[in-house]
Amino acid sequence: MILHVRSIGPIAQEILKQQQGFYVHSIFEKGFNIINDDQKLIFIGSDENGTFPFGVTVDHQTKKQLLENIAVKQPIKVTANAMFINDNCQLVWRNQAIHASSVELNSNSLLWSKLHENITTYDFSEYNNGDFSYLKMQSIMETLKQEDDKAVESSLRYLIGRGQGLTPSGDDILTGMLFVHFINPFIFDRNLEVLQKLIQEQLTTIVATAFLDSALKKLFSSKILVLQQQPTVYHMNQLLEVGSSSGKDTLYGIFIATTLRSGAYE
Repeated sequence: MILHVRSIGPIAQEILKQQQGFYVHSIFEKGFNIINDDQKLIFIGSDENGTFPFGVTVDHQTKKQLLENIAVKQPIKVTANAMFINDNCQLVWRNQAIHASSVELNSNSLLWSKLHENITTYDFSEYNNGDFSYLKMQSIMETLKQEDDKAVESSLRYLIGRGQGLTPSGDDILTGMLFVHFINPFIFDRNLEVLQKLIQEQLTTIVATAFLDSALKKLFSSKILVLQQQPTVYHMNQLLEVGSSSGKDTLYGIFIATTLRSGAYE
């Protein structure tokens, strides 16, 4: 059985080109994760939650067939053209369309105003009763703007890995903040190097590490990326639907960075 990929993320493509062996890490309704010996992760599945820089997208029928042929810890052989799921099933990945993933610097004041206007219609007051209160995030935002390695590392360690699930809330919030930074910068350049160093320390889950590593390369999921050009309530609501809390945590990070970078929210 020869199956075909619909599209592939730039990071997934680069990892697959190395032709290392993989094994199945985790399985979900929408797809599954595979990782190699270097702990590089690739998601293979459908696009209900959007496309990912480290993702391989397939249609629903292909996903169904793949899920019927895998199990956790199952080895996956990768060649220059295909992933061999087992002796009877291969997934051709070579020469497929590349996901749009890269965010770009954008000085369009109208788009920025629309992003700010729409995101401030959401109620994020629930965060004030937990680890990521508005005041706490305000303190972290101010730290990230400064050149102070010790304080920055402390703030980032506070966020990375904090929370439950495959992508803890702190990581999703940080991903949202990075998205806004690469549109309209506020983080001191060296602090991005501090973050890059920290995510190599396995402070969080392998899935969250993949998202943060992608974000540092200015690469984001399609449900986040669309907000750069279409910061509408509709698309924000689409992001909210991702995961049990992942989408809302990411949107909260965007809210924090959008409102606090200029002190525009009271």
